[in-house]
Amino acid sequence: MTYTPQDYRNTTKPTWCKGCSYYGVLSALTEVFASRQLEPHRLNVISGIGCSSRMTLLLNTFGLHTLHGRALPVAIGSRLANPDLPVVVIAGDGDFFSIGIGHFVHAARKNFNMTVLCLDNRMYAMTKNQASPTSPVGYPGTLTPYGKLSVPLNVLEFAIACDATFVSRTFAGSQKHMQETISRAFDHNGFSFVEVIAPCRTFDRSASLTSLLPRIIDINKEQHHNPSDKKAALSAAVATLDGDHSTEKPVPVGIFWESNAETFEERVGAVQVRKKTPPDIDAILDKFIL
Repeated sequence: MTYTPQDYRNTTKPTWCKGCSYYGVLSALTEVFASRQLEPHRLNVISGIGCSSRMTLLLNTFGLHTLHGRALPVAIGSRLANPDLPVVVIAGDGDFFSIGIGHFVHAARKNFNMTVLCLDNRMYAMTKNQASPTSPVGYPGTLTPYGKLSVPLNVLEFAIACDATFVSRTFAGSQKHMQETISRAFDHNGFSFVEVIAPCRTFDRSASLTSLLPRIIDINKEQHHNPSDKKAALSAAVATLDGDHSTEKPVPVGIFWESNAETFEERVGAVQVRKKTPPDIDAILDKFIL
């Protein structure tokens, strides 16, 4: 059987606003699935809570719609229970980097083999526009009417610092770039992080796909960035927030950092091979009897 992108969609209709950038992400994701001929019943898509996390409900794959901020620990459970089942995690900037930020740190540094998509609209859109960790200083969210006071979290710099082994950024206004980037993330054996710039036109009229498109620059193709150079990767990641200070600044996308390292699942498998004989529970308990 040959799978088409539509084979990964169910009959549930999206509840996103008209013109939402997430429609493009959904299309890119199903195109990648089809290009790889992944069997829908051999794929697990896990999400948190929010507009972006409703993606799970629209896909004809195994999926879990989890609690806010808890998508990553659920994904870790899936990987450890069945490491042969590919896992995709989809959540928003608030989900990953506010309530879920502690989970992100450990999932990244332990290098679980999963593809993690952060759909970054720089706000909590589903709950009507509160400022998120990635919102710029001065952002007028519904709970920050005088403007957000804290500086935005640079998620690419943070992911590299957490020892994620693949860190990238793409743009919801470019189907080709999204598909290329998500495909590269799938190819990587380890924790693959993809930030998707996906502005919300309902609550942030200052940002749109069309207004950002002329500023998008691919650091690999246009700046010849080498993703195996960690110092250069951090420098490129730091520059991604320059656009907050000037609409004339470019908005960088591409593969920022990639390295090869043993995954946590591979380490677990090695232990299982060494410990084929079931443990003697009585002998273990005897050690604790005085």
